[in-house]
Amino acid sequence: MGKGQPSKKRGVNPKADRTPRKLEDPITYEDTNFSWRVHNNYIDYDHPKLGWHKVAILHFLKKIVQSLQSYEGHKWREVRRRKHCHPWGLDEIPTEFYNRLQERQILVDELFQIGLGNKPRVLGYKDRGIFYLIWYDPDHKFWPTKAK
Repeated sequence: MGKGQPSKKRGVNPKADRTPRKLEDPITYEDTNFSWRVHNNYIDYDHPKLGWHKVAILHFLKKIVQSLQSYEGHKWREVRRRKHCHPWGLDEIPTEFYNRLQERQILVDELFQIGLGNKPRVLGYKDRGIFYLIWYDPDHKFWPTKAK
C-alpha cells in the first residue's frame, strides 16, 4: 500500500479453521517468587516487645537479611511448607498485637510469619508476592509455645 491509501480492515470474527492457543491457568500468588521489603507504612520500630528499635544494624544485616535472602528464589508455595512459616488470621493473634495494628492503621487481612531459625521470627504483611516486615520476634513472644 502506498502513502495516503487506507489500510486493510481486518474482520471482526476470526477464521473458522483457527484454534485458540493453549489456555493456561492464571498465575496465583503461591506460584510467584518470595520477595520482601521494608516500608515505613508497615514496619513497627518502637513496639515494646517486637519493635525493631532493639535490633543492632550488624545483627539485622548478618542474620535477618541473610535469612530472608535464603527464601528468595523460592515460590511462596515452598516457603509455606517450611517450618515456622505460615499465615496468622487476625482472629488468631493476641489482642495486644491486633490493637497495635489498629492503632497504627495497618489495614491487613492476615499476618504472615517467617521463621529465621529455632526461635526468631519476623511477622509481616503479604501483598501479592511481597512480604512487608512489621515486627521482629527474636524470642518467640508473639505466640509463645508451651514448654513440654
